[in-house]
Amino acid sequence: MNKGEILNASVYTLGWLLFVFAQAQNSVKSKTNGLETLAGWFRVHGVNLATRAFFSGLGYGFIIHTVAGKVADVGLAITSTAIAGIGGYSANALLYQFFGYFPWLRVEVADIAPPPTPPTSPPAVQ
Repeated sequence: MNKGEILNASVYTLGWLLFVFAQAQNSVKSKTNGLETLAGWFRVHGVNLATRAFFSGLGYGFIIHTVAGKVADVGLAITSTAIAGIGGYSANALLYQFFGYFPWLRVEVADIAPPPTPPTSPPAVQ
């Protein structure tokens, strides 16, 4: 691999990870799913993330080489490194939405770690 290919692969991976960490942070900060730590989020989403990583990796060559060639053919001056970053982020986002259609890959966090129920107040004395 030359330096350009290593840079593209690194930026693609960074874009992919950026989507994962943004998704994890938003999920952990949500008050409705009962998750309190990033480790818990990664434990619950492990299979889904591995599947998305696998298919994003398969799409890497297509995204970098085919898309870069098509963009250059139209005359846009976007580097393959920029395409790699956007491609990594977008591939993950696309697969996240796509895999939501498959029940065995969908994670319903509220079912796994339901939010704590608020304490009930005693009945009012009349």
